[in-house]
Amino acid sequence: MIKYCKIVINGRFLNQKITGVQRYALEITKSIDNLCNDDMPIELAVPCSVQNLPELHNIRIVQVGKKSGIIWEQTELARYLKKSKALGLHLCNSLPFFYPKGIVCVHDITYKVNPQFITTKHLFLAKLWHLFQYKVSIKKSLKIFTVSDYSKNEIVKAYKVNPDKISIAYNGWQHFSTSIPQDISFEAEFPKLQKDNYYFSLATAAKNKNFPWIVEEARINKDTQFVVAGNIDFTKLGNNIGENLPPNLTLLGYVSDIQAKLLMKNCKAFLFPSFYEGFGIPPLEALAMGAKVICSNAACLPEIFKDSVYYIDPYDNSINLQALLQRPVSPAQNVLSLYDWQKSAENYEKEVKKYLN
Repeated sequence: MIKYCKIVINGRFLNQKITGVQRYALEITKSIDNLCNDDMPIELAVPCSVQNLPELHNIRIVQVGKKSGIIWEQTELARYLKKSKALGLHLCNSLPFFYPKGIVCVHDITYKVNPQFITTKHLFLAKLWHLFQYKVSIKKSLKIFTVSDYSKNEIVKAYKVNPDKISIAYNGWQHFSTSIPQDISFEAEFPKLQKDNYYFSLATAAKNKNFPWIVEEARINKDTQFVVAGNIDFTKLGNNIGENLPPNLTLLGYVSDIQAKLLMKNCKAFLFPSFYEGFGIPPLEALAMGAKVICSNAACLPEIFKDSVYYIDPYDNSINLQALLQRPVSPAQNVLSLYDWQKSAENYEKEVKKYLN
């Protein structure tokens, strides 16, 4: 086994909007920082354009190159890793093609297994890039991590890779454990909403998120309010669904973490009707806030949430949600106790130490 002088975490995610994958990279990085000490040679390499740097105590932050985005990752980061004789730790699905000697987290392979989700030219180009990255990451990296047994099995099946090359490091929810400031109230933030009398969801225009299911449920349950947060570009859904939304469906657009906590804490139930996920952080966050969760029975979700949520068929638009919520489920703590950023970071720390001098 080749030994490396230091570990360098790929910090490209700090130049991206924080969604599930970027959240994972940020929280794993902070948790590794809590585990290591000054004697462990580890850095976080970031583009010079990054404005908001995380507060780290043991991981040294280095600004590399002058570019950003994919070009930065594929050229300037690759050169830095090679020159430093470093092992790259890549937490967001991709690594430099010209220096793939590293550890990579492949969260899922949706572009490989779900061609039906490609509805625009932009998504088609993204698909080509991701298919290239999947192949490089899975075949050329030294070690693969993923976020569920479901994703691991899909990678093994699609790419014929040895299962022993893949380890699992789950998502966590502790970033949502901080309390809501006392000077921020639900009534002040959302004066038009009534506590415990609305269904809430976080959604995007991605086909796998199944936004049309929420629209149809709102049409069926006309006397109940449905609230959706997130920036939704209806053109990506490939239909005219945005032209005739039911009046009891409210689109909030982007909300902050604090506002999302308030909405989860005070909803009748959190809705997550996704067709496909590698893990699914939002339902875990909702459980952490004390919300009931109505969740799709597809992909990895039964594996992750077990019997602590209410399951629905994401293809069925005739579900009586009120009746569903009368069924018994296990305590949320049964699931919450299984997932911890620190535990997942320990899996990474144990692995990277194998490659250090």
